[in-house]
Amino acid sequence: MFKCNRYFSLISTKLFTEICFFLLGLSGNPADLERREAVFGKNFIPPKKPKTFLQLVWEALQDVTLIILEIAAIVSLGLSFYQPPEGDNALCGVVSVGEEEGEGETGWIEGAAILLSVVCVVLVTAFNDWSKEKQFRGLQSRIEQEQKFTVIRGGQVIQIPVADITVGDIAQVKYGDLLPADGILIQGNDLKIDESSLTGESDHVKKSLDKDPLLLSGMNFFHAL
Repeated sequence: MFKCNRYFSLISTKLFTEICFFLLGLSGNPADLERREAVFGKNFIPPKKPKTFLQLVWEALQDVTLIILEIAAIVSLGLSFYQPPEGDNALCGVVSVGEEEGEGETGWIEGAAILLSVVCVVLVTAFNDWSKEKQFRGLQSRIEQEQKFTVIRGGQVIQIPVADITVGDIAQVKYGDLLPADGILIQGNDLKIDESSLTGESDHVKKSLDKDPLLLSGMNFFHAL
């Protein structure tokens, strides 16, 4: 049976939530919930700002193979437009004028083709990355909206989205649940949780009202409350 000590009584008073007598939790009044959200924030970690298409293009350009191709294309274009002095031609011997002019007119095509290939590869890579990131964010948003947790509000057991859990809520957890927010244990029997992601220890940690009531977000429960 839950025993309300002065610490829990103080928490109940400060957070305006009933946990000491009837475990009523928050009233569920919309104005109260909005005020709590304004003061304490929302139980939601905003996603990292997505990369722009230009940033993805720049990242694609950092590929070593593409850098080598870019350098080769620039060198090829430079050589195709380079015209040696007439004196150098005389020293090298007699050269077919028609053949030389033909090479000069079409020599740039090879370098331009390499550059065009690099541009196509970069744009396709950047578009694929942008498309995958957009799909991933849409899937993540849909999962977050569908993820719900059991809380007590106004004495009623209800399920709400994890993002709507606010400071002062009483959450009911069971075996295998992932705690959606930091909190304290107010009632439970032989509770053990997995804190390996935090401490690196594989042993389950026992929680009790007297010794260690602190519960951290993201921890797994292995004994039902």
